[in-house]
Amino acid sequence: MIDLFDLTPSCDLQVVTKKIASTEPLITQDIFPQVIEILEKLQKKLKEPVKTKFYLFKTLQTHILPLTNVSFDKSGKKCITGSYDRTCRIWNVESGDEEKVLKGHENVVFSVAYNYPKCDRILTGSFDKTAKIWNPTSANCLNTLWGHTAEIVAAEFNPNQGEQVVTCSMDNTARVFHAETAQEVHLFGDHRAEVISARFNKDGNLLLTASFDQTAIVWDMRMKEHAVVIRGHEAELSNAIWNFQCSLIATSSLDKTAKIWDVRKLDYCQAVASHKDEVLDVAFNCTGSRLATGSADCTAKVWDVTGNFELITIMAGHTDEVSKVTFSPPGGLLLTASADKTARIWNSATGICTQTLAGHDGEVFSCSFNYSGDAIITASKDNSCKIWR
Repeated sequence: MIDLFDLTPSCDLQVVTKKIASTEPLITQDIFPQVIEILEKLQKKLKEPVKTKFYLFKTLQTHILPLTNVSFDKSGKKCITGSYDRTCRIWNVESGDEEKVLKGHENVVFSVAYNYPKCDRILTGSFDKTAKIWNPTSANCLNTLWGHTAEIVAAEFNPNQGEQVVTCSMDNTARVFHAETAQEVHLFGDHRAEVISARFNKDGNLLLTASFDQTAIVWDMRMKEHAVVIRGHEAELSNAIWNFQCSLIATSSLDKTAKIWDVRKLDYCQAVASHKDEVLDVAFNCTGSRLATGSADCTAKVWDVTGNFELITIMAGHTDEVSKVTFSPPGGLLLTASADKTARIWNSATGICTQTLAGHDGEVFSCSFNYSGDAIITASKDNSCKIWR
């Protein structure tokens, strides 16, 4: 079977058709031109943004304190929000109605996440030093995860083993729990400062953590010990992520750089992306061929990470720091969130701003496309989030 992720805007169609021939021997050379024609049409479609213009659909505003994080479910029909008001709320994206309020945390709900792809569980992480697992239908708390001694700042489900969750904290540790029993499976405690992100690879057997101690660590979940410490930054890390294939890692830092690392050669970085100020966020496109960086220098940049690492374009237009960058699912658009109270949509190839999403009264700190790319959510310190469609 051919992997659909081979059918990307930048793939070599001759390579793809050869792969088909190797896996489907009944396909002959006579069929190749037809196959190439079909793939060219699909490839052209993938290059096109799902939408070229978004309009304000709903403003969701019942939190009484600023929001901290937002997330769509896979269908794009529901979204969840966390807030300083100690709650997580479930919203119907189609109607804009609030469906459920998840109450139980005793401090800020800083992290919210679904268990993709099922999305029948919600994970919240809080400054009250606990994480909770919820049933989104009943709004019941199924389990409370104890163990951290300081604020939890990020949490996610294992994508391959949904019964596992990871949390990371200002107590310098990341912890893995069994979602059904609430038992701690392992404690990763080698960082020397706050751990600000923790992400499983797609197979769920590796865990990537980033810390204010200027390092990232790749942990082997099967061996229950760290595999490699990624060193090279000269200031605190702001993020660390995998590309889709989990063959590359990108780290961003307050040292004004983002760095690319090959998972097979983590002793030195493959390339460096530079800004004039702190790099606050990084994001790969769906194929892993492009990297976006957002910075306190008010710009975002897109880099080609295939072959020679090259700067493709600079997105300049925000008047304050860019704290969040994310590609649309096809990769043709880049969405940025800024402290200038706006989000912006950019052509990721040309750097042209195609739309400014304005209307928030406070800093926009988070933004996201839904899974199909036809809706956007923006979250602001004005206590609201907006749905754009």
